[in-house]
Amino acid sequence: MRQVYEVQPTAELNAAFGKLQQHLKQPDKTKTGVHGAKYADLYDVGNAIRKANTESNAGISFTQPIISELDANGRERLQVLTIIMHESGEKMVVEGLPLTAGSNNSQEAMKAATYARRGSLMAAFGITPKDEDDDGEEITALQQYQNRELEQKRMVQAKVKQMLALVDKTKLDLVWASIGAERGSINDVDKLSMAKASMMYGAIKFANADLMSELGENK
Repeated sequence: MRQVYEVQPTAELNAAFGKLQQHLKQPDKTKTGVHGAKYADLYDVGNAIRKANTESNAGISFTQPIISELDANGRERLQVLTIIMHESGEKMVVEGLPLTAGSNNSQEAMKAATYARRGSLMAAFGITPKDEDDDGEEITALQQYQNRELEQKRMVQAKVKQMLALVDKTKLDLVWASIGAERGSINDVDKLSMAKASMMYGAIKFANADLMSELGENK
């Protein structure tokens, strides 16, 4: 089951975060890409943040766990979370790019996860390095994951819209409630994230087991 995090930044955390960002400098570029250009890797980005935290005495730390959930087809999906914590105990969470687990190429999967962490960390702390495309082909794996994830999301959304049109109207409120939303239109499905579309798909299967069986969805 997917973990749920509440984002509740307070004045104390926001003030400390602002202090850190005032001292945050461009990450050092210690890696060389396939075309010979220098770029900042995950360690470089993290080191720039830790250095700024020390100089500003902001009292901020961060961690980047990867959480998992199952999609509508029972496949494991991973997502990077960047959790920014203050010494007062306050924290905020930035959700990153979802990844599909179980790649046949473990090296490609590890590289994609590393770049997902790097991109999420940069976005969370507002880092925009110059020459962002310096790493060239090193980020291709992440882009490939992004394209596949978008394609899969659209497929799930299309299936949900198809099934939603056949749901007993007396059960529509329950189906939408499964994702914590009030009843919407079929077109609202296009606005759902992959996670919520998958949750709704499961709710539809549960609410209309007989219909799904007739359509071959429970095989």
